[in-house]
Formats: sequence, structure tokens, C-alpha cells
Amino acid sequence: MSWKVALVVALLTAVITAIITAPVTDKVTRMHGVSDFEGGRGMLIGFVLIPAGFIGGFLFGLLGSKLVHATEWGQFWKAAGLSILLAQLALLLIAGLSLVSLPRPPRINGQELLLKFEVRVPRHRLPAEALEPNGIRLSVYAGPKDNHYAEIDRGQFREEPDHLLVTAIAPLRSRAFGRVASFHILNDTWLAADITLPARPSEADTSWTSFAPMRDARTAGSDAVLTDVSIRYKVVAAPSTE
Repeated sequence: MSWKVALVVALLTAVITAIITAPVTDKVTRMHGVSDFEGGRGMLIGFVLIPAGFIGGFLFGLLGSKLVHATEWGQFWKAAGLSILLAQLALLLIAGLSLVSLPRPPRINGQELLLKFEVRVPRHRLPAEALEPNGIRLSVYAGPKDNHYAEIDRGQFREEPDHLLVTAIAPLRSRAFGRVASFHILNDTWLAADITLPARPSEADTSWTSFAPMRDARTAGSDAVLTDVSIRYKVVAAPSTE
């Protein structure tokens, strides 16, 4: 193998791979939900992923040159073609494997699903400031890649003599086998409830469960401390975007 030929092939492969890395990683990072806050996603692509593509392309250039035994310039294009092909296959394989790890939302009859909650809160637990925006929060945890806040629908709050019925809706983003709902009132109250729901919900899950007491979120299992706040839930179809 000629090192002069190999270095030129490696540089060409590195540049082409870096150029192709930019749109591929832009698409993949968007699908992974990488935040654009303060340019974080752009810096990840520009300062980490594109340079990684350049380095990977350079190494594949050397490998391709070695595989075709490029000892003279007449073998340059053969070595370059193989190197570029190997580099792009590796890039697409890495991108594909990363997308396989994305959570897959469950569906019923092809429709995306939401999890609707009703939380029955005794009045004595609700100071006036708790009814202001963000005074009450509910989140759903289904794993490190599926942890998000539910949308509190204040228009559907219902008042009862001694309770307030709080309504919240959260998308089902993954086929998780276990979920935990966390309910916050200001910064003083943190409650939790284990959501018993199949990884792939069915029509049977579209009916309300019975109200069940929430526990102090700092306790669990046999040591769980139940409270006077109760919760129920059901699966509903997401509104059509058409």
C-alpha cells in the first residue's frame, strides 16, 4: 500500500463522510428529542458528531486503501470508492441502531394514545396559590427516555363539596411495562401512584379505573404511606391532526 495514495483517499473519504454526517445527525438528533436550548444540539452536531464522522471517514479511507492494496495512483478511485462505501454504510448502521432504541408508542386501531388522569384532592391540601399556573403538576415516568409532564386541563377541573377533581393528560410515548405518576402541589406535596397498564393497551383499558389512594412518593412497597389524595386513569385516543 502506498501511503501517499492512502492519505489522499483517507482525506477524501473523511471530507465526504463529514458532509453526509451533518444532515444524518441533524435528523437523528431531532428524532431523539435533543434540545436546541442555547444551541446545544447544533454544538453537539458541529463540534462532536461531524468531527467524529471526519475521523471515522479518515480511518475507513486507510482501511479501503489497504483492502485493495493501493500501491499506485491507478488504484486511487477503486480505493476511494470502497472507502466511501464502507464509511457511509457504517454511518447509516450507527444511525439505524440509534433509532432502534427510540421508544415506540403503542396504538389502538392505528391511533396514537393518551393517558387521562383524574386526581381527587381534598380542599385542605389546596392553598390559594396552588390553583395558580404550575401550582399543581403531574408527570409520568416510564423509563429514562420516557419521562415527561402531563398537560393539566384547568378547563375540566370539577369542584365537589370537599374535593377538587384535577384533570391531566399525558401522551403514551413508549411500550413500557410499568409507569409511575407523580403529583405535585407547589413544592410541599409530592405523591405517587403506580400505573397498572399493559405495554400495549387494548380497548379494555379505555374505561376509568377505580379511584385509588396515592402514596407519599418517598415511600414504596410494604412501607408505602397512603394519603387522602386519590387517582384514577384511562386510555383515550389522541385527537387526529388531519
